[in-house]
Amino acid sequence: MRIIKQMNGDCITPVSAFLRIRGKNKCLLESVPKEEASNSCSLIAFDPVAELRYHNGLFSVSYRQTGECRTYPCSDPLKEVETYVLKNSYPEEKILFQGGAIGYVGYDVAACYEEIGQVPHDELQIPDMIFFLYETYIVFDHKTNNLTIVSENTYSDRPDSELQHSADVIMEQLNSPETAESQTIEQEQLAFTSNFSQEEYENIVAQAKKLITAGDLFQVVPSQRLKARFTQNPFDYYRKLRSANPSTYLYYLDLAEGFQIIGSSPESLVRVSGYTVTTNPIAGTRKRGQTENEDAQLAAELLHDEKERAEHLMLIDLGRNDIAKIAESGSVTVPVYMTIEKFRYVMHIVSVVEGRRRTGVTAMDALKATLPAGTVSGAPKIRAMTRIYQWEPVKRGIYAGAVGYLSQNDQADFAIAIRTMVVKDRYAYVQAGGGVVYDSNPTAEYLETMQKARTLLEVDLHDFNN
Repeated sequence: MRIIKQMNGDCITPVSAFLRIRGKNKCLLESVPKEEASNSCSLIAFDPVAELRYHNGLFSVSYRQTGECRTYPCSDPLKEVETYVLKNSYPEEKILFQGGAIGYVGYDVAACYEEIGQVPHDELQIPDMIFFLYETYIVFDHKTNNLTIVSENTYSDRPDSELQHSADVIMEQLNSPETAESQTIEQEQLAFTSNFSQEEYENIVAQAKKLITAGDLFQVVPSQRLKARFTQNPFDYYRKLRSANPSTYLYYLDLAEGFQIIGSSPESLVRVSGYTVTTNPIAGTRKRGQTENEDAQLAAELLHDEKERAEHLMLIDLGRNDIAKIAESGSVTVPVYMTIEKFRYVMHIVSVVEGRRRTGVTAMDALKATLPAGTVSGAPKIRAMTRIYQWEPVKRGIYAGAVGYLSQNDQADFAIAIRTMVVKDRYAYVQAGGGVVYDSNPTAEYLETMQKARTLLEVDLHDFNN
C-alpha cells in the first residue's frame, strides 16, 4: 500500500522541511537546480524501517519495528543489499525515488571483489557500508515546485491507517505556521591536522612517478586525511556548505548519534535510469579566477593542458571499460566530451560516459562495475588500488566510495564521496587526493589536494597544521 499526498512547494525549501520534520535517521539528498538538468530534485527520508550494514566480512540487518537483528558472513555485500531492497515498482508514477535504500558504500568494499592487498588500519571504526530502508519520504521537484509526500509499507506490515496517519502528520508539520528556526551561522575555523606532512606526501608522488616511468602504472590517485575537533551542529555546517559550495550532489546523512556524513560532490559515480547507465569522469583542475577574464583564461589553459587532457582521456577510457562490463555490446558512448564545469573555488574538465545495461543486469551490478571510480584510484585500476593500500596508512572508508540511493524499482544514483566530511564523536574528517602522472610536480600535487579540501572547508592553506 502506498499513500501519496502532494502540495505546492514554492514556499518550502528542502532545508526548512528537514528542520520541521521530526524523525530518526533523517537523510537529505539535494541537487542543484539547472535548466538543462532532468533530475533536478531533492529528497528527504526519515524513520527507516530497517538498517543494512556491512563491516569486516559480516552483513547485518536490523528491523526497527520488531527489534529483530541478524548478522552473518557475506562475501558479496552489494548483491546482498539487493535481496532486501528490490521489490515492487510503480512505473506509472513519476517520482524520482520510489522507496528503497539510502546510504553509503565505502571505498574499501572494492576489496570484496578485487585482490588489492591488505586493507590498512581501520582508524575510524565505521561500517564499510550502511543503507537504511525507507518507507516515508518527501520528494521536491525543483522544476515544477511540486512536493510529494509518500508513506508506504513495502518493507513492513504497517496497517493502511498508520500510513494515512503518517502522511497527514507530515503534511501538518510542513504546513505549520511556525517558521523553521533561522539563525546566523558563523564560520568556525577548524584547525586541521593531516596524516601526512607535506614532505611525506610529496615523497609518495615521487614514488608514483618512478613507478609510472617504469611502466607499473599510468596514473594513480594518492590522498591525505585531515582531522579537526568539531563542535558545531553538523546540519548547520551542511547549511553553510550548500550555500558556499553548491554542487551537483549535496547530501546530509544522520546515521547515528555522533555520526553524520556531509557532502558537496561534483561527480557522479553511477546513475541508473531505466536501462541507461551513466558515469561522469571529472579530472583536470584549476582554481577559479579573480575576474571574468582571468577565469576564462584559466579555463582555456586547462582545456589545452596536455597533461590534464591525457589524464582525463585515460579516465574516460576507464569509464568506458567499467560501463562496458554491464552494457549491451556497442551501446557505450561519450555524449559529453571534455567540457569545463565551474564551482566556487575550482573548475574541472568533465565528460559523460553512458551505455544500455544488459538484460538481467541490476543497478548494484552497475555500482559494482564502477566502484571505485578511476578518478579516485588510477589506471590500471587494480594496480593503482594496490599501490594506494601500500602508501596510505589508514582505510579510506567513506572517502572515494559512493553516497546515494537504490530504489525498490532498481533505479539508482550514487555520487563519488569526495568533497565529503565525516563527523564522528566530535571530530571531523576530510580526505582529498589528486591524480599523479609521469610529469606531475610533487609540490603542485600536494597543493592541489589542499585546494580541494578548502573547497569543502572554506579555510585558507595556512589554517592547515601539518
